[in-house]
Amino acid sequence: MAIKHLKKMTIYGSGREKSSILRSLQSLGCLHLIPLIDKPVDMQVQPAEASEAKAWLERSPKQRRQISNFRERRDLVRVDDIVHMILGNKSRFREQSDIRDKLQERIRDVRPWGDFTFPALSDLNQQRLWFYVLPNGELAGLCDSLQRCELPWELIHQSQKDSYVIVISDKEPEEGLLPVQRSHVGKIPLSRLEEMLDEAEDAIEDLLAEREALTRWHYLLDQVLAARTDSAELQQATSGTLDEDDFFLVQGWVPVSDQEQVEAFTRAHGVAAIFEEPAADDNPPTLLEKTAATGGGADALGFFQTPNYRSWDPGNVVFFSFSLFFAMIMSDAMYCLIFALIIFLCRGKMKDSEAGRRLMNLGYFMSGLGVVWGVLIGSYFGVAPAQGTFLGKLAMIDLNDYNAMMKLSVVIGVGHLIVANVMKAMVNRWSDTALAPLGWAGMMAGGLCLWLGMSGTLPSFFASFIGPGLLVIGGLLVFLFSSDREVTSIRDLLLRMLDGLKAVYNITAAFGDVLSYMRLFALGLSGASLAMTFNSLAANVLTSSPVTGVLFAGLILLLGHLLNFALCIMSGVVHGMRLNVIEFVNWGLSDEGYPFKAFSSKSTFNHQDKLED
Repeated sequence: MAIKHLKKMTIYGSGREKSSILRSLQSLGCLHLIPLIDKPVDMQVQPAEASEAKAWLERSPKQRRQISNFRERRDLVRVDDIVHMILGNKSRFREQSDIRDKLQERIRDVRPWGDFTFPALSDLNQQRLWFYVLPNGELAGLCDSLQRCELPWELIHQSQKDSYVIVISDKEPEEGLLPVQRSHVGKIPLSRLEEMLDEAEDAIEDLLAEREALTRWHYLLDQVLAARTDSAELQQATSGTLDEDDFFLVQGWVPVSDQEQVEAFTRAHGVAAIFEEPAADDNPPTLLEKTAATGGGADALGFFQTPNYRSWDPGNVVFFSFSLFFAMIMSDAMYCLIFALIIFLCRGKMKDSEAGRRLMNLGYFMSGLGVVWGVLIGSYFGVAPAQGTFLGKLAMIDLNDYNAMMKLSVVIGVGHLIVANVMKAMVNRWSDTALAPLGWAGMMAGGLCLWLGMSGTLPSFFASFIGPGLLVIGGLLVFLFSSDREVTSIRDLLLRMLDGLKAVYNITAAFGDVLSYMRLFALGLSGASLAMTFNSLAANVLTSSPVTGVLFAGLILLLGHLLNFALCIMSGVVHGMRLNVIEFVNWGLSDEGYPFKAFSSKSTFNHQDKLED
């Protein structure tokens, strides 16, 4: 996996054929356009209404057979009519959902009072009924307050917590008279509210069925949006060309692998084309060549950053390092097995796109590596296998050996950052500044050797000779070659020395970045400890109450491990990616790029098949 080599292509053609040539280039779909004027026209790509209608249909769990022969049915329906039908369905669904939610809330308020109908005011001598729900402890204070005001009242119902009281008065009692706000029961009886709720539920079911029926137009809306996107991009491309007399110029970046195809296109359309290598002041887009096996690493990193065209693609490194970090943070074989099962169950949707398939492979690899790590540390839902068993013999790493786990985390962190610096040096190998990242790699390795030698993990000569030597050599390389300032005078020499000292001072940042990898051990230990805690709580409950304890112990295990599993997934993804995006990328990539966006057709409709909209 690497960054594809691009060339700048300039096409020179007749102005009379400009539209057809640009449309053909769009069908070719391998050119990233470069605007040749300062401010090309900014087109609205997707109409909001059509996008909203499409999103509403996508939320339907069931999809009908799609209508694809639109040319034969154009006399029966217009695209705008379909959009309006879908949006009308959505609007009515929201309206009925609001009605249902309000009815459910009102029923909750009315149900404790029972099913009743208010008598006419003339029957009550113009008196009204006011409903209050107050804690049982406030009932005595209510009695005193109402007796002073000479207001009649009645205790209708009393639960273990609350008392339900009705006060009779021709006007609402003052707010300060009672310790609680009155309940707004309303005039509609409970039985009628329940009937209205059933009617709202029926209406919602009918609207959902109507939406399911409308999903047959999903493919059509897809194509309408794609066609309008193509039209908008074509107009934008047309406005970005350079027109002179009867000729026009269009320019863009094209992958070298597609150069022969583009040359055949120019010969077929009778236009002239020039291919040039990127100049020093050019800033080409980045087109990553992603493999199905390890391309998920580049996709995961692409959510946060795109490498510069002149840099390198860290996707392969991120694929393996992110998977390792995720496994160490999960630290449980069964959790990772469940994660793999979830990915397997979602494989249908993930296989719909190339990016989904790459991310699915990444998820499988993360899960597999997590299972292996969980077996090595001997953790299965927080339970360690018995000594002497097959699984017990496979558990060769003690997660509770804090000293060893801290050293392992630091070794992984130093190795990760050394890879970043070495790759950065390879990218800049034609410049003296390439020696600076090599110096940082030497300093990190030297510091690790010094620490491991002093702690007795490595022989003593690592602490007395190899570690200090790498630190000194690496520090000199960083001091001498971190700056690209040209030295033509004493002042330039002093400024370059200051640049070098400033670069060496970043050793504090390097130390902090290495220590950041300690989170691998800390999060893994916390997840394993939490799993064991839930197991211990369930065992204590089961021991204390053998009958009902089975139920409560099962609930503790289910809810506890579900919570811990969710926390481990979040920690593994967030912190695993953080170490790659912040620490690793900070040392390995100097500049950020922007992605290659091909000028291509997205609609499968024929250009001659105009849509009625």
